[in-house]
Amino acid sequence: MIILLLGVVSIYTIKTMDEINQNFNYNLEYGQKTSNLDNIKMKYERQMTIFESLKSEEHFSGIGTFWIYNTEIKNEIHDFKTHIVDNPQINEILSEKELSELKNTVDSYYNLHLNYENSASDAFTYFYDDRYGEFLLEYENLKYLQFELFEKIDDVEKTLQIIPTSSKLSIDYVITNFQILQWVMIILVGVVTAMLVFFLNKTNTDLKLEIKSQTKNLEKLNEKLKKVDKQREEFISIASHELKGPIQPIFGFVELAKTGIISKQEALDGISNIALNLENIANNVLDLTKIENDELELHLDKNSINDLISEVVDSERFNPDRKVPIKTRFDVDIIVNSDKTRLKQVFRNILDNCIKFTESGDISIQTNLLKDKKTLKIFITDSGPEIPKDVLPKIFKKFVTKGSYKISGFGLGLYISKKIIFAHGGIISAYNKNGHPVFEISLPIVPFDLVWGNSETLDLEKTIKNN
Repeated sequence: MIILLLGVVSIYTIKTMDEINQNFNYNLEYGQKTSNLDNIKMKYERQMTIFESLKSEEHFSGIGTFWIYNTEIKNEIHDFKTHIVDNPQINEILSEKELSELKNTVDSYYNLHLNYENSASDAFTYFYDDRYGEFLLEYENLKYLQFELFEKIDDVEKTLQIIPTSSKLSIDYVITNFQILQWVMIILVGVVTAMLVFFLNKTNTDLKLEIKSQTKNLEKLNEKLKKVDKQREEFISIASHELKGPIQPIFGFVELAKTGIISKQEALDGISNIALNLENIANNVLDLTKIENDELELHLDKNSINDLISEVVDSERFNPDRKVPIKTRFDVDIIVNSDKTRLKQVFRNILDNCIKFTESGDISIQTNLLKDKKTLKIFITDSGPEIPKDVLPKIFKKFVTKGSYKISGFGLGLYISKKIIFAHGGIISAYNKNGHPVFEISLPIVPFDLVWGNSETLDLEKTIKNN
C-alpha cells in the first residue's frame, strides 16, 4: 500500500514539475509587462519636468520630447492591454467580476490619460500664444490630472495583485497543490488516531478563522455605520445652514407688500426668485449626497445652450441681492445632448456667486464656438474683486472659504457644478483676468458616451443652427 502511494506521489511530482516548466515563461512575461507601469510613472514625471522648465525658461526645446514620451506611454498602455488585459490565459483565470473590474480600471485610466493629453495640448497652445496666465492655470490642471493618473495606475496595480495569487498557472499554486497531496498521502499512511487529531485540530483552526473573519466583518460594519452617521450629521448641518439664509427675505417681501412700499406683484416676483434660489440650494445639498454615494444621474435631451442661459438670466431678474445688470453675448446657437436641469443648475450656481461679490459694474456671459476643436466655450465674468490666490486652486472643492470671501454658501455650488460639467464630458475652470474673476466652461458639441448613459449619434453640422 505504501509503495503504491509513493508511486502515485512520484507520478504527481513529475506532472507538477512539467507544469512549473510550462508556466515559467508566462510568469516572466507577466512580471515584465506589469513593471512597465513604473516606467509610465517615470515618463509622466519627466513630462512634468518639461512643463516646469517652460515656467522658468520661455523656450520650446522640450515640447517635442514631451510628445515623444506621450507616444511611448500610449504604446506601453496598448502593449499592456494586449498582453495582460486581453490575454486569453488571464481571461480564463479571472472570474467575470474580476475581469470586468480590471478592464474598467484600465479603460478609466486610458480615458483620464486622453484628458491629460488634451490639457497638455491646450497648455502648449497658450504658451505659444503668450497667454501666460491661462498657461499657468492649465499647468495647475495638468498637475492635478497627473496626480489622478498616478492614483489610477495604483488602482491598476492593486487589481493586478489578484492574478498571481489566484492564478492556476502560477508556480506557487502548483507547488501548493503538490504539498497538499503529500500531506494527504502521509495522513493516509498514518494511524487512525493521528488522522483524528489532525482533523480535530483543523476543525478548531477553521473555527478560529471563522470567528476572526466574522469579527473583522463586524468591525467593518461598525466603521461603515460610523461613516453613515457622520454623513447624516454633516447633511443635517449643511441643510440647516444653507436653507435658513434665504427664508428671512421672504418675510421681508411680505412686510413690504403689506405696507405698500412695493406692489404685490413685485413681492410675488421677489418671493418666486427666492423660491428658485431655495430650490437650487436644496438641489445642491441633495446632489452632494448623491455624488458622495456615486448616484448622480443625467437625463439627456437635445437643448439649446443659448436658451438655457437666457432662462437662468431671466430668473435672476428679481433677485433682491443683484445690484448690477447681467449682460449676454451669444455666438451661434448650439444644440447639444445634455441634462437641461443640471446645466441650468451650474449656470445659476455661478451667477449667484457673481451676484454676491459684485457691487458695481456688470456681470457678463459670453459664448464662443470653436468649430475646429468641436468645443463650445462659455465665459462668465463680473466686475467684482478677483478670487484670492490661495482660494483659486481649490475653488471647486467642498466648503472653501477665505475670510469674508465665501464660495456659494458652503462651497457646494461650485463643487457640484464641476461634477456636473465633467459628467457632460466638459471642463470647468476659474481664474483672474484684469483684476476680476472669470469662470470658463468647455462643452463638447459632438456625441460622447457618459458614465451614466449613452448619447445619440448626431452629425456636427446638425448641432449648429443660425441665430
